[in-house]
Amino acid sequence: MRDVRPWTYAALFGTLWGALEATLGTAVYLGRVPLRGTLMGVVGLLCLVCLRRLQPRPGVCLLAGAVAVFLKIFTLGGLYPGPIIGIAVQALAVEVAMTGLGGGAVGAAVGGFVTLATNPLQKLGMTWLVAGGDAVSASLRLLEESAAALGFSGVSAVTVVWMLVVVTGMVGAAGGLWAWWVAGRVARRVGDAG
Repeated sequence: MRDVRPWTYAALFGTLWGALEATLGTAVYLGRVPLRGTLMGVVGLLCLVCLRRLQPRPGVCLLAGAVAVFLKIFTLGGLYPGPIIGIAVQALAVEVAMTGLGGGAVGAAVGGFVTLATNPLQKLGMTWLVAGGDAVSASLRLLEESAAALGFSGVSAVTVVWMLVVVTGMVGAAGGLWAWWVAGRVARRVGDAG
């Protein structure tokens, strides 16, 4: 008989992640909390890294992501692309990083980096998809003017975008390492209870 515990854990952690996206995610979105994508990205990292540390089986993060996407779609009453793409990218990034790098803290950090580094790029992509190239040009001009107002005159918008990618990626790497630490505590408690 095959052990189905990894897939059961994946469904449970995916449900937890989807429920957090639907409740906390909606609250921070409606409350216009700054850096809400980063906050929800760290929440997702916590769910995925804990899952992967408790059940180090390739594919569990992808299943958890599919469950979270399903819940996010049906709790919002429709297909809202921003969070759905973010959840899918996050599940894929953590799965590839944890599988490719041996499932340890380095995989959690790299998965976290990739997960959150894609946030600024996803924002530009969604702006282009929804509002077109003129809106992206306006956003890039705004980035250049903001950089100039902060004393970085002459810095191109592309450089500012890449700086944002690196900074959010570093936050993601730190979030991945924190999630790995939390996952270790969870694993010890689950092990003590079993």
